Amino acid sequence: MTALSLLAAAERTLPPVILCLRAVTPDQARDGAGLVYRHRREGRAVAVQVAGGADALARLEQALRDIGLAPSPELTLRLLDGPADLSLSPLGPLPGHGGPLRVALAGCGVVGGGVLPRLLDRPDIALVGVLVRDPVKGRTPEPAPELVVTDPAALLAREPDVVVDTLSDAAVSLSLIRAALSRGVHVVSASKQAVATDLDGLAGLAAATGATLRYSAAVGGGVPMLETVRQAQALGPVRRIEAVLNGTVNFLLNRLSEGVPFDLALAEAQAAGLAEADPTADLTGRDAAAKLFLLARAAFGPGATGPERVEALGEGFRPTGQAVRQLAVADCAGGRITLSPVGADPLFAGLADAGNAIRVTLADGRTLTQTGLGAGRRPTAESVWADLGDLLASRVGAGAGGDEL
Repeated sequence: MTALSLLAAAERTLPPVILCLRAVTPDQARDGAGLVYRHRREGRAVAVQVAGGADALARLEQALRDIGLAPSPELTLRLLDGPADLSLSPLGPLPGHGGPLRVALAGCGVVGGGVLPRLLDRPDIALVGVLVRDPVKGRTPEPAPELVVTDPAALLAREPDVVVDTLSDAAVSLSLIRAALSRGVHVVSASKQAVATDLDGLAGLAAATGATLRYSAAVGGGVPMLETVRQAQALGPVRRIEAVLNGTVNFLLNRLSEGVPFDLALAEAQAAGLAEADPTADLTGRDAAAKLFLLARAAFGPGATGPERVEALGEGFRPTGQAVRQLAVADCAGGRITLSPVGADPLFAGLADAGNAIRVTLADGRTLTQTGLGAGRRPTAESVWADLGDLLASRVGAGAGGDEL
């Protein structure tokens, strides 16, 4: 479950948030959980008053668990006894420009399929196209036929304000992001390989055209890792990052430690939607390496590079009797990805299934930590949606200055 350990309350720069949420229907619970996630990833404490009775409270708690959030001292839920204060319930259309935001969705697989229903539900969003590789392939949910295109150029020809990129093909993703930004189209991307391949070039395109590039979902799935690094930077220079960045590998390591054979553990991860049909990027450490690079750039600036050492997970791995994690470590001198024993470190040792975690250590020794779900449809789609919600709230359709998250 996502748990952000900030510092003492007096050191927080953002005030706590009080929300009044209805959760009479599953969609209301989903949207309420999404709003809580957006505030928590900023590092804010959130107090939620739930209207609609005990069933509504249970429904909201389940929606929060689905995206990796749980009640804690920083996230409290209380059932309302009296009438709801609607001034604390900002779940209507977000402030935007003069009309609906025109959004194009690239990819409709595990993550894109999780984003699609939200795009269709919002009155302030007009979904103009959905890019897929195979238009006859069955999908759940299924986009309307008139929305489906198979050519990235055809997607951009529908003149979106924002492209939401959830493609699994990094080369196609990178080409689409470049084309969109060069046209001044804002981009929300979950493709860590595409963004990490040309971060400087993409940021330059965004700045030149006044577009915005956001990619929180590319690092950590539903765990707001980039935001955690930025919160640490606001408190002082960052000395070191330690993280578990790949939920698929974490799931496999847990199963292997239980004695499950490698091929069966991998099949289980694929059946659960935690591993791609081709898991090479996960197993070789390439996925974690791209994520670590993005975190290092956020922490240490343009001089940061990718990890020098990357250890793969394969059928030859043998459990050692204590918890082993694919541990990503970076400082200003470089980084590495290794399969390391972490039995003495409670932050990493207890990670279950698709869990991810990060510890950011400041130069003065203070630390910020974050844990949560790093893989799966709901957590990753929620991170994409939070980036899109931030774009809506910042009135991107009215012309925002180019920036890179």
